[in-house]
Amino acid sequence: MAILKKIYPLALPLLLTGCYEDFTPRIDTTPVLCLNSLITAGRHIEVKVSHTWLYTDEEGRKKHSVPDAILKIYANDILVDSDYIPKEGDRIRIHASSLKYGEAEAEVTVPIAADITRIDFSTTTDDIWTKYTQGWGMDADIQFDIRILMDIADRKETDDFHFLTYKTYQTVTGIYSDTDDDHDAKKRQGRASFNAYLSEGNFDALDPVFYELTEPFEEIMNGGSAYTTIFSDRLFNGEPKTLTFGFSPCFFKLSGWDGDPEDLSCGWLITLYSISESYYNWLVYADQATGFIFGDFGDFGMADPIWGYSNVSTGAGVVAAQSSTTFTVDLQDFLKKTLESVHTP
Repeated sequence: MAILKKIYPLALPLLLTGCYEDFTPRIDTTPVLCLNSLITAGRHIEVKVSHTWLYTDEEGRKKHSVPDAILKIYANDILVDSDYIPKEGDRIRIHASSLKYGEAEAEVTVPIAADITRIDFSTTTDDIWTKYTQGWGMDADIQFDIRILMDIADRKETDDFHFLTYKTYQTVTGIYSDTDDDHDAKKRQGRASFNAYLSEGNFDALDPVFYELTEPFEEIMNGGSAYTTIFSDRLFNGEPKTLTFGFSPCFFKLSGWDGDPEDLSCGWLITLYSISESYYNWLVYADQATGFIFGDFGDFGMADPIWGYSNVSTGAGVVAAQSSTTFTVDLQDFLKKTLESVHTP
């Protein structure tokens, strides 16, 4: 699943071209240490230490490890062991040194997970087809839309940054197997015909925060459809926020159902990440450099180039942090009531 979702223009006008010229910039190309780490609350800290290299340096591209690197990790100014588990609110400082490449350092605070006070959703059934056969069970095809409301209690004293991810889940897939360690196969014995499938549809960005990073020209070129699931609290800082989004059109397909409601347990796992400002800035850079129209224009020489982001002292790499809250949108009751309203096996 992709973190970012948006619609891109089909093509850029062929006349939008720029001029290129070979030149040798007078900049310092001495290799320096590079630090990359995504620190997650409740998990061990992993840090990748490497060194920079020129784009034309084929050897450096293949091998850029730093064997003599010495790495130190500090939590709230206290040196900690490699098995330290960071907590929300911890201030983590990473320091690396090498005789050949010098020193590098970066600091980040592990954000506090968002306080989600309410989750609610509503569904709209667009179409339904069912067929019941004695000795086989019910076949069904349901098309529906879903709208999700998520209340966030925002903190006024901090600038908070988030991104939203999602994926579908199914408790029972109907996969048939004779292996003894397959729980679903045991449950399905004698019902090899059963199958169930949920299709998530398209993400509906129904809230203004999903358009926070959209340039006005970008919206015009995309007909107002460009959005990302990265956002900050600048539109609601310190105020309660109801985040609104959904999926459409969604499909649930069922075959050989014998009426067991547990077979209908499926839906979405929605994760709201609270991320450090460094992670937010890097995601914004990555999105703009690879997706937004102005990133494309920069490739043609028609706009200023989009420079990379780093919060490491050497200007190479990103040290970021995150915490998360995951909640479930379960469709079991909705699907059960919908199918029972048509036919009860």
